[in-house]
Amino acid sequence: MRLPPQPGEVIDRHAPLSFSWNGRVYPAFDGDTIASALAAAGVRVFSRSLKYHRKRGLLTADAHDPGCLVQVGDEPNVPAAARHVADGMVVTAQAVWPSLRFDVKAANQLLAPALSAGFYYKTFMRPRWAWPHYERVLRRFAPGGRVPDPASAAPGDASHARYEHRHAHPDVLVVGGGPAGMTAALAAAAAGADVMLVDDQPQLGGHLRWTSAAPGRAELDRLRVAVATGAIETLTQAVVLGHYEGGLVAIVQRGRPADHEGGVPGRARNGHPDVEETLIKARPKQLILAPGLIERPYVVGGNDLPGVMLSTAVRRLINEYAVRPGERAVVLTANDDGRAATDDLERAGVDVAAVLDTRAGVGIRRIRGRGGVRSVECSDSRVIECDLVVTATGWTAPTGLVTMAGGSAAYRPDAARFVPTDLPEGVYATGGLVGDGTLDKLIAHAGAVGRRAADAIRAADGHTPLPDLAPSPHPALFAGPTDGFVDLAEDVTAHDLRTAVAEGYDSIELTKRYTTVTMGRPQGKLEAMNAIAIVAEATGCDIAGTGTTTARPPYVPVSLGALAGPNHHPVRHSPMHDWHVAHDAVPLVAGQWIRPDSYLVDGRPDPAGEVLAVRHAVGIIDVTPLGKFELRGPDVPDLLEFLYVNKWRKLAVGQVRYGVMCADDGVVFDDGVTGRLGEDRYLLTATSSGADAVGEWIERWLQTEHRRWRVHAIPMTDAYASINVAGPRSRELVNRLASDIDMSNEAFGYMRVRIGTVAGVSDCVVWRIGFTGELSYELHVPSGHGLAVWHALLEAGADLGVRPFGVEAQRILRLEKGHIIVGQDTDGLTGAYSAGLEWAIKLDKADFIGKPELSWQRLGDGAPELVGMQSVDPLAVPVEGCQLVADGGRIVGRVTSSRFSPTLGRAISMGFVDAELSRPGTVVAARSPDGRRVHLTVQPQLAHVDPEGARLHG
Repeated sequence: MRLPPQPGEVIDRHAPLSFSWNGRVYPAFDGDTIASALAAAGVRVFSRSLKYHRKRGLLTADAHDPGCLVQVGDEPNVPAAARHVADGMVVTAQAVWPSLRFDVKAANQLLAPALSAGFYYKTFMRPRWAWPHYERVLRRFAPGGRVPDPASAAPGDASHARYEHRHAHPDVLVVGGGPAGMTAALAAAAAGADVMLVDDQPQLGGHLRWTSAAPGRAELDRLRVAVATGAIETLTQAVVLGHYEGGLVAIVQRGRPADHEGGVPGRARNGHPDVEETLIKARPKQLILAPGLIERPYVVGGNDLPGVMLSTAVRRLINEYAVRPGERAVVLTANDDGRAATDDLERAGVDVAAVLDTRAGVGIRRIRGRGGVRSVECSDSRVIECDLVVTATGWTAPTGLVTMAGGSAAYRPDAARFVPTDLPEGVYATGGLVGDGTLDKLIAHAGAVGRRAADAIRAADGHTPLPDLAPSPHPALFAGPTDGFVDLAEDVTAHDLRTAVAEGYDSIELTKRYTTVTMGRPQGKLEAMNAIAIVAEATGCDIAGTGTTTARPPYVPVSLGALAGPNHHPVRHSPMHDWHVAHDAVPLVAGQWIRPDSYLVDGRPDPAGEVLAVRHAVGIIDVTPLGKFELRGPDVPDLLEFLYVNKWRKLAVGQVRYGVMCADDGVVFDDGVTGRLGEDRYLLTATSSGADAVGEWIERWLQTEHRRWRVHAIPMTDAYASINVAGPRSRELVNRLASDIDMSNEAFGYMRVRIGTVAGVSDCVVWRIGFTGELSYELHVPSGHGLAVWHALLEAGADLGVRPFGVEAQRILRLEKGHIIVGQDTDGLTGAYSAGLEWAIKLDKADFIGKPELSWQRLGDGAPELVGMQSVDPLAVPVEGCQLVADGGRIVGRVTSSRFSPTLGRAISMGFVDAELSRPGTVVAARSPDGRRVHLTVQPQLAHVDPEGARLHG
């Protein structure tokens, strides 16, 4: 089906490739998509549908195609009509068994009466005991491909893809690289604006890319040259995901940066597609929307058969990929685009059996075929044999970004589509989104819009006048006389929509949820207008009164990798890292930091031995990753009072206080200690995992809400190497090195801070605090001297039995003492009262973050409570994170922390339980993922060791 060279083709016939499809090798050219290469080889079936497993072929021949998701290597759900072929690429059909040609699940078509709209709400409900059996069956029908296993992935596979994040602040962001978008970008750039132009295709051009008309191709070449030589940043193969609060526009771009300098993204390396995705967070001053129009399908019986295509699809195949889409065609048209498609089909050698123009009163009654188009039954009773049906029945304006940005859209009955109205300040629309007309009219309007956006940035007087641009008249043609598929991605028919309305789901939003129409991959881009029209007819309302479903980001599916960000994070080491490595530390990846989890003894980790060394003698741990911020200025007490739930104004110089931060909703945000080092000098610490967030939190309030406060917040995490010295002999050890600090209990009591010289290093900050539950001191040493002080502690404490300990021992020690870890013993819903922090909350303060919500939390009752628990079987350690159950299976809480305590010789834990079960002595069961149950007894307090605190104060 490959045609001779076409004027606008994007394939490189001098660069042949090969790839495999379901085990068979196929040829391709560089620039081919998977779909175009297979179509050129005569392949017509690419996938099976979601519910009925009907055969699906090309419909749109672009990224929105609902029936062309395939598996590429280890990457599932790849749009075959948008992914370019790489040499050696392995492509298979997904969610079929045993094969695409013969899929056993197609038997679902026989069950169609039982699988009507909302069937999942009505079936599999009784008997309840049978649900596990239902679930196993339903899992076999889950759509999608195979998720890769990162452990077994080969280099170049999707699990090794590169992901990047980037921030951009252009003056003008233009969405859409068609003639209107390019013209608007050129006009704004010519007026001096910094412009970013985004388009989802490999090359700019919009609808001009698949035109065969010489004037259109000449204009395309002119615009491309102008953009390439202008001061415009162009992002091809990039899609705007959504518009968010504060003017944030999220863009995802696929391919290496070099690919977008004129080449096609996705070139192969060593037989594997080179995958790179960049998430760009843009905050433009002005936003111009020029996404063009999306051709919508026609709903009629048989419209999902392979061989039914949109007019834009056949023109893409012919003019861009030099592929003949069929042998004998019937064209259904309601506009001039149908005629243009007919001309291209005839030029490509396709026998056009009939052109059915609805404006002349003739149409399609039904499309016939079994696994593919065989004939068309016309409204005038003719039956025409064919293998290709081309529809050109109307356009949908993609107004999603308009509404996301705060604008609105109104239905134009004369044009049978929605158009933008009431655009917010700083947002403009042009091109087909606004109206129709000649190419000259579109370009004139776009140029004026670009100049107007640039004028707004310069605050120029007056506005550039906008020429008229309005939609052309178009018949409201959505559905034929027979029931067809409205949503080909979700297998939703016109009958399903009418059934939903008859059952009371007569709001378009309710119809959407009840039938799942517009909830498939295209997210309404193809099917929304048809669905609205059918629901409007069923309810007796007009389309404007029926309204639209709500457009929400993301505009297209986006990989989790792109959202997560770079998979090459900076690695941070403390100054003592090399010592840890040399002394057999087991590394622990803690965010960006590499920390010692424990140290090997005779080749095995020994956290229990480290715990006992701290309990009976003295241990030292590297806690450099602790977040540290120096606060200076006369208004620091105001800041602390506002950030923390407890009080700070009476904190004297030399004192330390534990503090808890809550978010606006009263949820625990972070905790730590803050010490007053001088009259206007404080040192605030945060958890290691929360350090960055706390830094942003402090700056947010200082820069936005309380700009008058005289406070400087200086990040000091990397400036200090931090060492915790813990154990009953810790005072003795630190006293040997602290030459100018009185270490006596009377002079340096619990929760105090001193500045002095340690091991010959001056300006060290020494806290007396106790996360481990033992007498302990935390040394914050200028980072360049951290290793020297670490060595000095080990040498000076050799006769005291000093021993380094790691994070695992620290977690056991703190659990024995009943100290919580924010983020482990709390989550994104844990209020401060639930976490047992009511003693710290001072609601009599004038104001602090979270106070209103905490006031409500105090009045409420029944919230889960954090309690200490011990296993009835002292050797049974419950799985961390498992559910707590009672009364035979009712979920009553969860285990947040659990360990075997070397100090007590038994299992201990901490977790949340329902309030009525928080009384000491209550027994609950922890249910492990394997079904095993461990019975736990609620304790009188969180602390399992030294609840009175004698060790801390000794």
